[in-house]
Amino acid sequence: MKLYLICLAVLALGLGACSTNAGFGSPASGPQPFGPNGVAATPLPSGAPLPSGALPYASGSPGPESSASPLYTATPEPNTLTVEGASFHLAYDGSADNPSKAERLLELGFALQNTTKKSAKIADVKVSVQSTPVAEQAVAVSAPAGQTSQAAFVTVPTSQDPTHYQQLTVAFLDDQKKPISTQTLDVPQQDFAFSALDETHPKGGVSIDGAEISRVDAPGGLHYECTFALTNASAKQVQISAFSITPPKGAAGKVAIPVTIPQRSTSGFVSVVLPYSGKTLPSGTYTISAMQNSTTVAKATAILL
Repeated sequence: MKLYLICLAVLALGLGACSTNAGFGSPASGPQPFGPNGVAATPLPSGAPLPSGALPYASGSPGPESSASPLYTATPEPNTLTVEGASFHLAYDGSADNPSKAERLLELGFALQNTTKKSAKIADVKVSVQSTPVAEQAVAVSAPAGQTSQAAFVTVPTSQDPTHYQQLTVAFLDDQKKPISTQTLDVPQQDFAFSALDETHPKGGVSIDGAEISRVDAPGGLHYECTFALTNASAKQVQISAFSITPPKGAAGKVAIPVTIPQRSTSGFVSVVLPYSGKTLPSGTYTISAMQNSTTVAKATAILL
């Protein structure tokens, strides 16, 4: 789902909710997700892993500079600045102290298309509801002359659960605080759904699929995001109490997200945003573990994009 500076993967997969847990549900409607090259993505078959290089729900935030492929748009208008692919997504706060369940975060994904003869930059986003300010977050998204920026993701701090809002208006400002674009976007109301596996899907256990690690722009220092889906190929439902994400260097982050995975089902994508205490995010292998208390139920690895 931000994602860090990877293609605007706004992967809210169109998986119909076969079974839903409290706090989870079917992906919200909205702009179609984008694949690695900015081309609109289509839903994957039930149980299919996420293709390498495609982010699941676009749930992330931007870092100072994205490291993804430019967002593709057809026949851009000459001599204009346009915000493309803007969309909200839900993620979980990996820094939350809640012992029972992590708080949800609202993330904004977008790219800047620049068909002028000068470089351009989005330096700030302001979010409001019915003209009442809700949040503001500094970003650093640059597009050279005649080019489109790499996809960016940014967490948008809200004082209430993001699902309290149905729609929010976002103003994209340049480094002179002048608006480049203003858009009203739908806020997803649910973010984790389960869909039945195809009968031909092999029997097995629980797996973490399509894991992605990317940089995120968020208040309070360095952050990274982990996005993944879950598959339960067994004939019994499985309980998960928390997820542990371990970077190549530094302490592991453990996030309480209680969830029941129905038998023979696969989930939509979910993202977790975690803080990092170092000076730079380490490259290399990040390990994601699904836990039931102290028992590891499933494990996967991913590298920083």
